[in-house]
Amino acid sequence: MGYWLGWFPVSGQGAGYGWLVLPVTALALPVAGAIAKLARAGLAEILGQDHIRAARARGLAPLTLLRRHALRPALVPVASYLGPAAAGLLTGAVVIETIFGLPGLGRYFVQGALNRDYPLVLGVVTLYAGLILLFNLFADLIYGWLDPRMREA
Repeated sequence: MGYWLGWFPVSGQGAGYGWLVLPVTALALPVAGAIAKLARAGLAEILGQDHIRAARARGLAPLTLLRRHALRPALVPVASYLGPAAAGLLTGAVVIETIFGLPGLGRYFVQGALNRDYPLVLGVVTLYAGLILLFNLFADLIYGWLDPRMREA
């Protein structure tokens, strides 16, 4: 289908940046859906609480109500999901690069594993572990910024 329509290259890099659309969509769509689902559920839960109803009864504008009182507590589940989601994106990039034939660290990792190039495999695993730790630290910092009660723990 992709070959006949000619919208996107079937494999590798084509002209322009159209070759990035399919890999980025395949990698980001499940994570984007989970983030949207978590944000919606968190916002629905927060908007039903008493302090939001009291602010609405005082005549606060809906946009101000969302921005000042509801958005930060509603994004706490999203912040908790960001660390594992970043790890999933990193490990999923290995598969996406291999499937779409893109050059990248994941493809070199797979080739190193097949060729038994142990220093390359160990280096990539160490780099990925460090990046996953940094992403989890970043998610924890965002979580502390969104929920002030977590700063004291």
